[in-house]
Amino acid sequence: MLHRRTGEDRYLDLALQVVDEFGAETDGKPLAGDYLEQALQGREFFQTPKPRWESLHPIMALAELHWTTGEDRYRQAFEQIWWSIAKLDRHNNGGFSSGEKATGNPYHLAPIESCCTIAWMALSVEMLKLTGNSLVADELELSLFNSVVGMHSSTGRWATYDTPMNGVRRASAHAIVFQAREGTPELNCCSVNTPRGFGMLSDWALLQDQDGLLLNYYGPGVLEAQVGPDLTVALAQDTDYPLAGQIDIVVTPSRPASFALKLRIPHWSKRISVAVNGKPLAGVIPGTYLKITREWHPGDRISMALDMSCRIWRGEKECAGLASVYCGPLLLAYDHRYNLDRTTETVQVRDIQSWDPTRCMLAIPAIDAADLDPRPGKWDEWLPPLLLLEFSATDGKPVRLVDFGSAGEAGTPYCSWIRIENAPSAQPFSRGNPLRTQQTGVQR
Repeated sequence: MLHRRTGEDRYLDLALQVVDEFGAETDGKPLAGDYLEQALQGREFFQTPKPRWESLHPIMALAELHWTTGEDRYRQAFEQIWWSIAKLDRHNNGGFSSGEKATGNPYHLAPIESCCTIAWMALSVEMLKLTGNSLVADELELSLFNSVVGMHSSTGRWATYDTPMNGVRRASAHAIVFQAREGTPELNCCSVNTPRGFGMLSDWALLQDQDGLLLNYYGPGVLEAQVGPDLTVALAQDTDYPLAGQIDIVVTPSRPASFALKLRIPHWSKRISVAVNGKPLAGVIPGTYLKITREWHPGDRISMALDMSCRIWRGEKECAGLASVYCGPLLLAYDHRYNLDRTTETVQVRDIQSWDPTRCMLAIPAIDAADLDPRPGKWDEWLPPLLLLEFSATDGKPVRLVDFGSAGEAGTPYCSWIRIENAPSAQPFSRGNPLRTQQTGVQR
């Protein structure tokens, strides 16, 4: 970046030297992960010598070097690493890493450090800019609405070090108190890093290419962009998304103008309808952008309805026999707080050696995959979840699931891998279905 701004070769030379030293060794042992050459050989990221999360930041330099030098090998290596992580080390909640590094196992129940997920999102922003692949924006949305929301207390006072798939949420000030300086117990690497998950939204929510604008983020609010020297465009969204699938967008250019507006169509939405000023559009394909090229006038309206039917990701390895449930981009979780009528007979307490936060007091029933037809739940007490859905368990009694971002907010244990009966066979990872989810039950 300094080279592009100043034109001085010394900055480019330094960047190239750093990449060359990825493969350096001392006493026959690697100093780093040789990320460029290993990726070009098709090696999975977790198999590289140093697959820790910190390496994602220098790996981002590969994308920059592609832009600067035009050499395709930097792009190839960068994309290989990104897809490897998406396949083998991105968890069900959009988090990255198991015990602060890649392990090649998305079902690994080790801690998912907040800083690791933020680094994964930063890497994904560069991947989105490099490829223009809408699936990358789907991944950013998954991480944002689940992991990033789940990292933060609703008060804004604290953030987590670990936002596990199953477990409890604890303030990073408790989990990594050794990092704190005297007088600042809540200041540590995670607490200052997690807000980037929200801040980075400005890096990917609305992008621009040679044709016009790419709308990646859906949610209430107004996004603005400078499309030309004398043309600004505002996109105002009226929606409850991600809680509901109806999205209404008012397009307001500063003057009538022709340009393309590309709408991200999530890969998980099997039924989609899009209309402009009431006229339905054809050619809407999940996992792509819908390109709408026309002369836009102030007040033009886009109406989009996404398929929010529940889907499941059937687990394997440590999560064999379990499944994750999604509604739209939201991962659902069982939180003991909303199911107090389902409690184990022998209550475990924290002061015994065998206490396990992922099982404490939890008597989680199974849900029938063939009958995933939830009803809106109601919570009148303090600190309600963003989304509360009531399912019918296989024992005939109701069971309540909440959005992952709200799970564990009150300190109660939660699980996002739960028992599902009559689940279809596990789906392999694919670039068309990176979440491995399948739609079952009733369409919404």
